[in-house]
Amino acid sequence: MENKFINKIDSNYSNKPATKIRWRKSLDFIGDKTSFKSALDIGDRSGLTEMMESMYQVKFDNTTGNLDYNTLDGSYDLVTSFEVLEHLFNPLFHLQQVKKILSKEGKLVLSTPLSKPRFLWSKEHFHEMSLASIEALFDVAGFKVVRKDFFRVHPLTFYFKGVRPLLRLLFDKIQIYELEHLDE
Repeated sequence: MENKFINKIDSNYSNKPATKIRWRKSLDFIGDKTSFKSALDIGDRSGLTEMMESMYQVKFDNTTGNLDYNTLDGSYDLVTSFEVLEHLFNPLFHLQQVKKILSKEGKLVLSTPLSKPRFLWSKEHFHEMSLASIEALFDVAGFKVVRKDFFRVHPLTFYFKGVRPLLRLLFDKIQIYELEHLDE
């Protein structure tokens, strides 16, 4: 039986201008001086996974199954999770699983939409979190924020195509974080 709550990347996703902007901004955030031996990209393989493998010369594993209740195995120096948390019923469980597989000196790079009015949410999103909410979630999950940034994913012309896109100009941002284990 197919799980209707597991999102599949649509075949046109890689060709969308917003996707290309998102990938470029995510790679810029990670930076080119990052060094690691093992890596996991949460979710399905995508063009971004392949770009990271090429850029860092490291094979990235990917997850399979339902991230709301499946456990994660292995040990990784870098875990990336781009636009995943908002699709999960239980983001705390997922972050606890990531913490379990992240090496002591490892980094988690995670992005998710910044909270906006509910009528602007994607229908596949169960959560969109404010800055305070997500940082509280990170703390409860045992992570500390090393650095963070915010960016938009649409070209400027996108926002002038109607009322809803214009509202996105005011509210639509991605928050991206580098996290590591809390000192325990």
